[in-house]
Amino acid sequence: MLTFESSQTQGAKAIVEKLVSLGFQKVKHRISTLDAQPASEAGDVLVMVTGELLIDDEQNAQRYSQVFHLIPDGSSYYVFNDIFRLNYS
Repeated sequence: MLTFESSQTQGAKAIVEKLVSLGFQKVKHRISTLDAQPASEAGDVLVMVTGELLIDDEQNAQRYSQVFHLIPDGSSYYVFNDIFRLNYS
């Protein structure tokens, strides 16, 4: 499940469609903080990131925060939940 600005989308296909519909050509992430914690004895990881986004050719960065839950899958992980929020001030 993806929550993007209070809108929830569930399922891999629907999430890809949501992200493509945003219309950005390029997004540069500047990470300010990154925190991670084990979420269960099964190896899940909870991650929180804050930073700034530069979208397309805009000069003014937009601040954001994002929390996602990683689930182990063999020698890799997949994103089980993802919460993204632009931080307006």
